Amino acid sequence: MNTVLIVEDDADLRLELADYLSTLGYGVQGVGTLAAAELLLHQGFALLVLDINLPDGSGMDFCARVRPYLRAGIVMVTGRSERDLRIQGLKGGADAYLVKPVDPEELDATLQSILRRVRERGFSLVQAAPLPVQWRVDRVRLTLCGPNGRVCKLSKGEALLLLTLVQAEGQQTSRTALLASFAAAGVPSNGRRVEAMVSRLRGKVLEDIALELPVHSVYGQGYAFLDHALAI
Repeated sequence: MNTVLIVEDDADLRLELADYLSTLGYGVQGVGTLAAAELLLHQGFALLVLDINLPDGSGMDFCARVRPYLRAGIVMVTGRSERDLRIQGLKGGADAYLVKPVDPEELDATLQSILRRVRERGFSLVQAAPLPVQWRVDRVRLTLCGPNGRVCKLSKGEALLLLTLVQAEGQQTSRTALLASFAAAGVPSNGRRVEAMVSRLRGKVLEDIALELPVHSVYGQGYAFLDHALAI
């Protein structure tokens, strides 16, 4: 069975496409965020249908980052039809680019075309290499090491923040849970202090590591670490 992961935040469209593909014999799962998609990639889907604009990041960036580690065929789906964006998506690793509103029959035809091309190259799609650890949080040395090898020194509070987020494995951690972690460690904090800490940490990481800190925030709700990381 050909398996498909649909990453689309429009629940109605996600359900419509999933239902249609299921009737054609595909094994389909659908999610609405990149974080949720990342947790499922190890299942080795044959095909990935990926929206560009998602609540927790860019599908375009996600495609470029995971493309070297996936054999899945990738179809970018978006409401934007600009030529430069299509070219960027295809150069970034997508096998096809469809513009909304998506015709389910056209999507099926696109998926079948990708499957034929890949099978002609003589390997199975349903294999995935382990995704690499990009970031390392050292709880003893109180440091954050980026994927480029550069290191940022952390305060006790910053280290605790990152450790809590990394251990959530891409899931959003609520402000309440973060404050509980701080309280358990004897680190005074409140909602505003956490927001200020995240803001300062973004600046430190950009200056010391020269990369954007992959922490996504939902105002008033919580935070998620959206890259592969290891706590040591």
